[in-house]
Amino acid sequence: MGRVLRFNKLPKRIVSLVPSQTELLCDLGLEHQVVGVTKFCVHPGHIKGQSTIVGGTKQIHLDKIRELQPDIILCNKEENTKAIVEACEAICPVHVSDIFTVDDSVELIKQYGALFDRQTKAEELTLAIRKKLDEFNRFIETHPLKKVAYFIWKNPWMVAANNTFINHLLKLNKFENIYGHLARYPCSLTQFKTQLNSINFH
Repeated sequence: MGRVLRFNKLPKRIVSLVPSQTELLCDLGLEHQVVGVTKFCVHPGHIKGQSTIVGGTKQIHLDKIRELQPDIILCNKEENTKAIVEACEAICPVHVSDIFTVDDSVELIKQYGALFDRQTKAEELTLAIRKKLDEFNRFIETHPLKKVAYFIWKNPWMVAANNTFINHLLKLNKFENIYGHLARYPCSLTQFKTQLNSINFH
């Protein structure tokens, strides 16, 4: 969104509106600083029992968030709308992640490490991810390419296409996304049926 975030002190009270980022915060040892989460934040399993549920990822309760007096609210471009981000900015600074690749994920971990003074733990996590990714790339290198379709929703049917984190991971796994020529998350059942009927899956 073209904003620069500045803090006069370490942000300690955190509201996370992104399930995967809630889990990351806990991995960084920030579990007890997470005061608000969404109803979809289910990892670790007990997090909803100790943090206030402030809504979902697309519909939030601003009054609940305001009552928590957060120092920072964490959002994501895929999960949350621009309207949500702008509404939350009236409460406190809002950090918005934008993840398309593993490198983006590693960069976010580093940002959180710096932002919440967890640099050592962040470094451990990023090194472990890099090591596992290198191992996996060697493992998958000789595997044959397979064609796949990745459906993410029904009513309406939607698929993950190009310029998405899902498509990036499919490529890493030697899967050819048959909808990779389309943009983002298209939903057209007629188009899907035509495409599927023209593909020989193995």
